[in-house]
Amino acid sequence: MIYLIGPMASGKSTVGRSLATALSTSFADSDATVVAHHGTIPQIFAEHGEAHFRDLEVQALARLLTGVVATGGGAVLREENQQLLSRGTVIYLELGMQAAAERIKADSNRPLLAGDEALTVWASVYEKRRPIYEMLADVHVVVDGKSVLQIVEEILPQLDQL
Repeated sequence: MIYLIGPMASGKSTVGRSLATALSTSFADSDATVVAHHGTIPQIFAEHGEAHFRDLEVQALARLLTGVVATGGGAVLREENQQLLSRGTVIYLELGMQAAAERIKADSNRPLLAGDEALTVWASVYEKRRPIYEMLADVHVVVDGKSVLQIVEEILPQLDQL
């Protein structure tokens, strides 16, 4: 089992799909699993709050036990998820502030990034989560300025060394 972790907009889903293809295995996205069963993320946040979404995220990750799994950026906040992730190989996709700014400009599907202060919120959330990402990571890749193919090509030899 391989888990991709990192901040919002770091490319976990996109890289995950390509990595799964390169490894000839399945791909799943924990956020997409929650959405498929419970509605959009902004809708869940608006109607039930972040804590309820995090509960649904725990349930989704517990069901996704094969292949490559892209987690939501905040999945690492729950101890249950940290324990689950530690049973597999964890890849941390690090994203810098400038690259994040370019990626989150027009993204309306991230409730934590709504409003004029999206980048400030992103940075604050990321700084709180960064130590957890670093603690859990078996593989660490900085994604700024790299294509998906370059990122996957950087990950594959590191996986071979584990």
